[in-house]
Amino acid sequence: MSFEPFDTGLIVAQVRALVPALHLVGGAADYAAVQELSSFRTPSAFVVFAEEQNTGKVPASIGVCAQEAQAQFGVVLALRHYGEARGEQMQPQARQLIGQVREALIGHKPAHPGVRVVGWQSGRVLDYDAGVLLFADVYQLHHVMQRSF
Repeated sequence: MSFEPFDTGLIVAQVRALVPALHLVGGAADYAAVQELSSFRTPSAFVVFAEEQNTGKVPASIGVCAQEAQAQFGVVLALRHYGEARGEQMQPQARQLIGQVREALIGHKPAHPGVRVVGWQSGRVLDYDAGVLLFADVYQLHHVMQRSF
């Protein structure tokens, strides 16, 4: 481990492995490349790094060798939604896929030194248009950054 930010590639790999119904599981660059809602390949998931914060549990002092951080990341799901015109009622398939992603991540401990289990924080609809629903869940985990010797 090092003082690098948390690697969201570990989350991408977990979702790919446990939610085979998704056509694509990508990262922030894949998400940013889509210009309009109708261009999303559905169903897809995109893992996007949000932020890290010092937890204050490991003292910051001269010569510190380790620091604990709380990392937040989002999983944005692009889902086909042929239901109601305004997208107010989420279709069963969309709810099932959201549940499958949550099941793959909540309580998951990425296989990386110093990383703890993933916890869920919140979820919400980001956008809806042209039969595509964007839904985002925010997750967090704690990890220890430490000097590489």
